[in-house]
Amino acid sequence: MKFEVNRQAMLEAAKSVSKVVPSFATSEILKQMLLESNEDTGEVYMTATNYEVSIQQKVIASVEESGALLIDPRLLVGMMSKLEGDFVSLSTEPNNPTLLKVTNGRCIFRIFCTDSRGYPKPTMPFPDESVIMTGICSLAKRTTFLVSKNDSRPALQCVQVKLKNNAVHAAASDGIGRMMLVKDSAEHSDEHEFLLPGRSLQVLASISSDDDVFEVDDIGREVVFVRGDMIFTIRKLMVGDFVDTAALLKKIEPIYVAIVDVAKMKEILSLISVVALSGVTIKPINLVMSNNEIILQCDDDLNAVTSVVATKISQNTPDTGFYYDISALMKLFNVVSGKVKLEIDAKGIILIKTRSEAYFQAPVRAPEKKEPAPKQDKDKERTKGARNVKETKETKGVA
Repeated sequence: MKFEVNRQAMLEAAKSVSKVVPSFATSEILKQMLLESNEDTGEVYMTATNYEVSIQQKVIASVEESGALLIDPRLLVGMMSKLEGDFVSLSTEPNNPTLLKVTNGRCIFRIFCTDSRGYPKPTMPFPDESVIMTGICSLAKRTTFLVSKNDSRPALQCVQVKLKNNAVHAAASDGIGRMMLVKDSAEHSDEHEFLLPGRSLQVLASISSDDDVFEVDDIGREVVFVRGDMIFTIRKLMVGDFVDTAALLKKIEPIYVAIVDVAKMKEILSLISVVALSGVTIKPINLVMSNNEIILQCDDDLNAVTSVVATKISQNTPDTGFYYDISALMKLFNVVSGKVKLEIDAKGIILIKTRSEAYFQAPVRAPEKKEPAPKQDKDKERTKGARNVKETKETKGVA
């Protein structure tokens, strides 16, 4: 192996690939990145996999000798970050193909690497009939916060993605009464549907920007995303039933409706969280719509907080209002902006809508109020205490 490459291009590619390499793995070989050079094409490839996602980054280089080895990607990122200048040389000796020499000016690194034989190199297919997708970061941000953590329901650990009617429809649910639906535009006419593990979608988003244009194709067991010189694959979940989102939304008949500014809701939720998130368990918050105000409050045996947002409402809720888990609400208001429509039905199911999103959350039970301890008559208590002392002394005297 011997090639010269642009240092910054090598650095950016190595950073992306390192996001896929697992820090903890049953096999030590998976903690490495496959580095390959090809003298016929003048290309350097960096490949990594954790079996759930795989990535291959291509960098154009001046390649004198082809070769392949395994290297810790964090070590490669560290070297490319610390070195200076525009170009860097990487090479191995014929008699020692796993000793990598990295040269930049008068600085030389000598790194002991691993033989590439035995590495489970993934197949990185190029899509045949791709569709165009953008806004991957936004899609992941608005859905993955709600994927389930329950290992017994793998389908709910995924984001459901449907490509139809020139739009991307995405849904996520935690399976305990909370759901997020997203609809974005897309450039395609064919219909596709698949379940993408939430953590895999987050990895792709972490190495992307919302302006990135991806060619996307469903190739059976995997969904492949191609962007310029990068190929990224996500293994699909092949079994499992997802929530019937359309049927669920049709059952909701809103009665109490309000338009509210997201920034104001974030502000009062932050205030309410001081009490709601204190202590070992999360305390439910109470929401009441009354006299063109949304009133949020939370209290326990020691603390209480109330805050109000003025807005036009369709009609007042019952005085008791409805109770909700604040944690998912706070995450939701961190991923939406502008104004949203709040809709609540007779049972307290809340829908929070924007032009392209709909969030569903079921209410929780009202907290049980502890009965105050009965007051004791202090005079009677003192009399009873004195009588007990007298009886004790008399008993001792008899003994």
